[in-house]
Amino acid sequence: MLRVIKRNLDVYFMVIACLDFALVGACAKILSKELPSIEIMFFRNIIGVFFMLYIISKLKIHKEEGHFWLLVFRGIVGTLSLYLFFYNVSNISLGGAFVFQKTSPIFIILIAFFVFKENIGLKGIFAILIAFVGVLLVSQPWASTINHTGFDLKNSSLGVLSGFFAALALTSVRQLRKFYPTEKIAFSFILMGAIMPAISMLVGEFYAPKELDFIIAPFIMPSLKAWVFIIIMGVLGTIYQIHITKAYGVAKKAGIVAGVSYLDVVFSLIIGLFLGDDLPSFMVFMGIIGIIFGGLILVKRK
Repeated sequence: MLRVIKRNLDVYFMVIACLDFALVGACAKILSKELPSIEIMFFRNIIGVFFMLYIISKLKIHKEEGHFWLLVFRGIVGTLSLYLFFYNVSNISLGGAFVFQKTSPIFIILIAFFVFKENIGLKGIFAILIAFVGVLLVSQPWASTINHTGFDLKNSSLGVLSGFFAALALTSVRQLRKFYPTEKIAFSFILMGAIMPAISMLVGEFYAPKELDFIIAPFIMPSLKAWVFIIIMGVLGTIYQIHITKAYGVAKKAGIVAGVSYLDVVFSLIIGLFLGDDLPSFMVFMGIIGIIFGGLILVKRK
């Protein structure tokens, strides 16, 4: 067994990272019973800020830095994706929130096609169509409220937007890696992910309309139980960063590791059942398969 793991360390670290991330989502789900999603995201990131500061202090790599505003842009769109992801975690099934995040490869390919004029090929078009049909089956915009077996329009729309913002963030990284080490790019994202929700909560003390609860909410003092889960979430988030960095650091083929990353959907679906989520209907389950399958094809094509 150890021999197999040593030969496939990249896959091993990514599998563990997927479990870490699913458990972070589980902590957020538990905390959502008491705290708004914005506050959960704030605590998740503020703990990560201190971890990343320590990592950056140990850096010995020096790159010619530039494109500062692109770095800020990456932080903002990445944080917007997190706003919507944590809102989904709080309001729909855990697996459903993770599935919507996995729509990002669709948008990455579309951005590559329309913005960078890259050829996506027949396989790319086929994968996008499969994933798009998957999104329709999960969200079911045609179904009436009585017969709906997916998620409401608000959460479905925010979930897809989460994937879009994640795609913008990941696409910007391609350019930023020429100027900044990965650790500094990640730090810009985590720092913005702490600053923006802090501002949202400050605004929420004076103005917090229900229709904007995914981006504005007042601060609520956590209970002792909530503090325990906040600490656990922060520790798991830090461990996740370590494992995913190691996974890509030792990867022979990044495409394989990226494909394995879809396991977090499986883990989140299973953990969600233990937290009280309903089993997805057949139509929703087929939609999940479609999104994963389409995403895997796109990941394989880089």
